[in-house]
Amino acid sequence: MSLTLHQDLQASRLRLEGQFTFEAHTQFRSATQEVLDATAAGPITLDLSGLSYLDSSALGMLLLLREKAESKGLRVVLGKPSPVVMEILKIVQFGKLFEIQEG
Repeated sequence: MSLTLHQDLQASRLRLEGQFTFEAHTQFRSATQEVLDATAAGPITLDLSGLSYLDSSALGMLLLLREKAESKGLRVVLGKPSPVVMEILKIVQFGKLFEIQEG
């Protein structure tokens, strides 16, 4: 998986591409900690349009990010999930936990 980060003091956008699996744990944790440390306000958007797959450990990493963000008064938005990823998010009912911005 590759990550591309765009951020300023108002918002952050992290684009994820490829397959989001356990192997990306260290990379994802490092990038999201950087985002959490630098974002002073409003949403952290994860651009999921480039993801072809995510596994259960990736879902867990998203939940941990949400928890950490909420503790700082920030929200996490899941942006533009690919059709495969959107189907997974619907199955696990992440729409109840995250704002999901479709296509």
